[in-house]
Amino acid sequence: MTFEEAARFYIDEPTKKGGIKSEIVRHCLLWMATDKPHKLLDRKTKKLYQYSEKYHMKHPKLSIVYDPTSGRFKDRQMSSIISLDVTKMIKCVRSDKGLGHAGINNYTKYLKALCTYAEESLSVEFPKFPKFPKMLEENRRKEALKPKQVNDLLRWLDPLRADMVRMGLATGLRSSNVRLMRWDWVSPCGKKLHIPAKANKTKKPLTIQLTSTARALLTHRVKARDILLQEHPKLRGYAPALEYVFVQSETRSLGNPFHRSSVTNKTWKRAVRLAGLPSWVRFHSLRHTFATWHIQAGSSTEELMRVGGWLTPSSVSGYVSDDEEHNLVIGSRLEAFHEQLC
Repeated sequence: MTFEEAARFYIDEPTKKGGIKSEIVRHCLLWMATDKPHKLLDRKTKKLYQYSEKYHMKHPKLSIVYDPTSGRFKDRQMSSIISLDVTKMIKCVRSDKGLGHAGINNYTKYLKALCTYAEESLSVEFPKFPKFPKMLEENRRKEALKPKQVNDLLRWLDPLRADMVRMGLATGLRSSNVRLMRWDWVSPCGKKLHIPAKANKTKKPLTIQLTSTARALLTHRVKARDILLQEHPKLRGYAPALEYVFVQSETRSLGNPFHRSSVTNKTWKRAVRLAGLPSWVRFHSLRHTFATWHIQAGSSTEELMRVGGWLTPSSVSGYVSDDEEHNLVIGSRLEAFHEQLC
């Protein structure tokens, strides 16, 4: 049995709770099993474009450039995987993909799970079961931003990305849920946002009570959509322009939401640099900020799980950053009692 066959069997197998495997499991294992398209190349101009199946169908003459780090176990027999292969994969994802210890552990964890599944459920016999070292994870960096840092970022962002940042901070939603937010997710009264299970990372439906900030932002986006349709009447029959909340107004991508990699492309990185923020600031940092601000405002972990869609308290704790000033406030709450002591 080949590695790819085993991987697809494992991906299709339900989880212990009867759910489906997460997208990150699918991504990691198929990255190992197959060559993954990375870019599209125009051989005449030597210009590279971000790969997407839809864009390639529109421009079939462009050549696919594959990710050179992918397909590590392509055409390999499952039983041939040895400890040396694991070591080489760790070196690859560290040096070529630039992953930290937490990211490396994800790849080794899912590869170990596949090997175990292949041995126990697919009757694959390993001459010697591979060893899977666990990297010591570095201390989690503080990803939460302060209000001044957010204002500095908004100052340098274009209007569309700035609106997406505001929505991310108001709802705590992941990048994909903001980027592909649809008008039909918004309740008729405009006070709730219903995200279907298929669009949510946890594969469970999520309903969010929209704050006044989020509702005002949606009203602003309605006005922006009306202006866009007035300036470009041809978009009135174009579904994406009417279905998605955050669509582009540039000629090349007119009426379309951002591609996954376009949200934090050069425009984002330039704004981060000009705002004086650390280079690692990403859109997902807004979810960390949302969680941290909630805890500092007095929200309990259980309340935060409900409004942010986290499933366990431990997953919430990974998003909350320590803040020295806030910790000082917490520590000072007993001062009144100490003052009564002799």
